Amino acid sequence: MRFLFDEMLKRTASWCRIFGLDVEFLSGKTDSELLDYAKTNKLVFVTRDVELATRCRKRGVDVVFVANDDREEQIAQIIKESGAELTFPENTRCPDCNGMLVVVDGANVKDDVPEKVAERETRFWRCVACKKVYWEGGHWKNITRVHGKVKELLARMQAP
Repeated sequence: MRFLFDEMLKRTASWCRIFGLDVEFLSGKTDSELLDYAKTNKLVFVTRDVELATRCRKRGVDVVFVANDDREEQIAQIIKESGAELTFPENTRCPDCNGMLVVVDGANVKDDVPEKVAERETRFWRCVACKKVYWEGGHWKNITRVHGKVKELLARMQAP
């Protein structure tokens, strides 16, 4: 399952990539161009724009209309309504370019990360597309907190 996010949801798009969703994001396009792109490429369009969501439905484009301002609520809603799977941390994507992240040995990234990071960290991922390297730095605690909250919200949404 692949998604196209509108510009109002750029931060949420990055978070969804971290959690394993295949998310495209196109800047500077008109609503009509985005809608056509989603339809042509069979993408689930994710938007906060009521009128655009209505246009998607009329054109036969799968759409998730996000009304909530809370990031975790948005992610949980997108996953629930689309039927996507939450695959983090086994499968994750680059928050910048959407490329798949693969686990790499620390020896293979020592020239690509700060020296102290190479000495301190043991787990690294490299984006297969843009080659950016990630590790369990200070941001990891926040990522796992958000992940836990999204899982909790999804569980509540599933409960009778």
